[in-house]
Amino acid sequence: MTKIHPYDEPKLTLPRRVVRRVRYELGQAGLTEQWVAERFGTAYLWRRRLGVRLRPSAAPQTPLRSSLCRQDQLESPAFRAWAARMGQPFQLHRKVWEFCYIAQALDERGMLQPDRRGLGFAVGHEPLPALFASMGCDVLATDLAAEQAQGTGWIETNQHASSLADLNLNGVCPPEAFARQVSFRPVDMNAIPADLSGFDFLWSSCSLEHLGSLRHGAEFIYNAMRCLRPGGVAVHTTEYNASSNGPTVRTGGAVIFRRRDLRAIAAELRAAGHDVAELDFTEGTLPADLHVDRPPFTHNPHLRLSLDGHVATSFGLIVRKAEASSGLRIG
Repeated sequence: MTKIHPYDEPKLTLPRRVVRRVRYELGQAGLTEQWVAERFGTAYLWRRRLGVRLRPSAAPQTPLRSSLCRQDQLESPAFRAWAARMGQPFQLHRKVWEFCYIAQALDERGMLQPDRRGLGFAVGHEPLPALFASMGCDVLATDLAAEQAQGTGWIETNQHASSLADLNLNGVCPPEAFARQVSFRPVDMNAIPADLSGFDFLWSSCSLEHLGSLRHGAEFIYNAMRCLRPGGVAVHTTEYNASSNGPTVRTGGAVIFRRRDLRAIAAELRAAGHDVAELDFTEGTLPADLHVDRPPFTHNPHLRLSLDGHVATSFGLIVRKAEASSGLRIG
């Protein structure tokens, strides 16, 4: 018998044949036991004992579906290329995945072309406005007004934008093109101005969960559709509860959407005639998919984290606006 002490699991004694099988599977996946243990603890081995495959997940879907953050997708050539283009140091971090996911989803749908108009919500210091401008798009970047953002923690943690100067810090876009093609405007996501309309695409990156409640987040998604022209594309990423489809965080500064919430949102959007990319709740099976980052966070890897007693990750939602109004209130 060989003893294995899994991370965050009770001490366990496994038969040698099981340990040999685990090591064989690690080798088949191109991994070493030492590498896995050093970076992720032995939770990976423990999960394999419970029947979770060690082999890489299926190749990322093209075009992207509405889906969970996964290691295999983040490590794909397309996502790596977007990270490099945005000047993002590549790491197994869900924020990197969110930026790459949004860019890939929009690019696949023909949105990142010269003279396309894009609208970004709660952009903070994201590289996306500069990236899209570098590809010829005209971008309106928005964030909460500075006086409203006071006390929320966004300014203190350097996650709030108050001017254009905050949006091209990495020099992703040539300064002249950035000044010509990117503008900034304070916007409250709970009260989108009526004059924001006719955009080819829009996005938000893990911001709609900070609007006060699950319902506020859903209402933002519905209301934002009014900002698009017919056939325009919206891409949102948000917190997803990977450990519960029942109890969750419903109200407060950071809520966590469940599978049932996302399905309800998709159903309402489809009822209004919009095209929602298929919801894919497939979970990854690679080491970073199984690791849960816990406070104080190491951020390496950081695809999943412990949040208010739940395991959370990111989920991406892709919606194309109906070509003609269905007569319903959404969009």
